[in-house]
Amino acid sequence: MTRPTDGAHTALLRRPDRAPAPRILAPDLARGCMLLLIAMAYAPVYTTGGEAGGYGRRPGGSALDQAVSFASTLVVENRAFPMFGILFGYGLVMLVDGHRRKGLDERESRRLLRRRSLWLLVFGTVHTVLAYTAEILAAYGIAGLTIGLLVYKPQIRLRRALAILAPVYACTSVILMLVLASDSGTLVHPGYATAEDWTLRLVGIVVGPLANTLMFPMFVFVVVGIWAARKRLLDRPADNAPLLRRLAVAGVAVSLAGALPLALAGAGAFEVGDLAYGVLNTVQELTGVFGGIGYVALFGLLALRLTDRQGPGTRLLAAAGRRSLSVYLFISLALALVMNHDLIGVGDAVGKAGAVGVALAVWTVGVLAARVLDAEGRQGPAETLLRYLVGRA
Repeated sequence: MTRPTDGAHTALLRRPDRAPAPRILAPDLARGCMLLLIAMAYAPVYTTGGEAGGYGRRPGGSALDQAVSFASTLVVENRAFPMFGILFGYGLVMLVDGHRRKGLDERESRRLLRRRSLWLLVFGTVHTVLAYTAEILAAYGIAGLTIGLLVYKPQIRLRRALAILAPVYACTSVILMLVLASDSGTLVHPGYATAEDWTLRLVGIVVGPLANTLMFPMFVFVVVGIWAARKRLLDRPADNAPLLRRLAVAGVAVSLAGALPLALAGAGAFEVGDLAYGVLNTVQELTGVFGGIGYVALFGLLALRLTDRQGPGTRLLAAAGRRSLSVYLFISLALALVMNHDLIGVGDAVGKAGAVGVALAVWTVGVLAARVLDAEGRQGPAETLLRYLVGRA
């Protein structure tokens, strides 16, 4: 069945079509790899050895720490988050398409989307208190309740939304730049031992989602993901290969160009003051949108090559991608347990390179567990719980 045109999109939601949709490799493959980038971005936040690690900070430590920080600033930080956001928007369209195939009308589809978004807010709230105060699930819940409703609107609404959101986020990013420029201190993630720690976690319930949706271009990511799904970029990579190549080349090129000055400054290639560092950080953040687009396009091209010849590695990553919520929560909770200074406390003993090594180990355990579940034909526990709470259509 071809993609409905904008004018027929809403009406087709009411047409019953219960044929099961084949699983699309590209989004699952992208999510599986993206989870590693998320782990690599999260783990250094727990380090406490000076400025050797920590998301978005000027690096220090050993030569290896600085090399890892340079690479992370160039290709990971503020790049994994946009990629995840774009895939979230893409997934909203797939979710609504699934509602249509089950014969649901738009009213019921909207109800289920609202319930799912609200439960993501709940998951994110619990996750904030237990593990990571800058987590992303609650922000996705907010996005699903607001900008995600564009999934029911025609294509012209997406263009209008982007025309509004792009300058708005340019302004909020400047605000973030000024905040960073006025506070060059390091970030230490809250522990579990003091009243102040728990206060920070409770404050994070509100501050975290607002920061992720207002200070970062979260809504832009989601709109781009909805647009990509409307274009069937990952569903039909063979039909969209020329566009995917252009997006991959342009997106990655802009991303690298925007991140390189900050990476070089962090490596000590030139000296910058707090204000200049804030400017470079803002440029790195904004060009991360292009990085997310380029990475998604690269995985679309990769899936085009691998769909008919999936090896063990591809199946491993796809299994994790199909259970990305469970693997994400496992990674975050495991990193908190291993790295937090009030728990096992590895973050006190390692710099950025060591933190990335821990991230790789934790991610490996998570994807292997997902592969075991896949072999048994079972969903991830978080996906199963979310589906139960939302209510199966």
